[in-house]
Amino acid sequence: MMVLEGLIEVEKLDTFNMPYYAPTTKEIEEVIEAEGSFILQNLEVFKNDWDSYVKQANSGLDKKTRAAIFATDIRAVGEPILASQFGEAPMDDLFRRFEADVLDHMERENCQFINLVISLTKKR
Repeated sequence: MMVLEGLIEVEKLDTFNMPYYAPTTKEIEEVIEAEGSFILQNLEVFKNDWDSYVKQANSGLDKKTRAAIFATDIRAVGEPILASQFGEAPMDDLFRRFEADVLDHMERENCQFINLVISLTKKR
């Protein structure tokens, strides 16, 4: 949408690549087994709400406020990467839109991220 509005150059969008891959627990187990140096002792999956840390700190905040905090936290990590590609000018607008998308998603879905705790023993 920001490209269509002329806020981001199409060439910069086309050349932007930030790969991300989240493997399944089965894939992790298969990689550990295929590599062969370790025995998988334990693999635990922990699901947390996107904003669980915010709710723990202040359970009285509404979703709009929690979405704003979450978006600000993501901005702190993502903005340097994005600004180096697209420039500083569109960042405020981009993250304002992101905040609205976060709120919309939080209204419709149980938004969670997953942490894995893996215990391995080196084979002898």
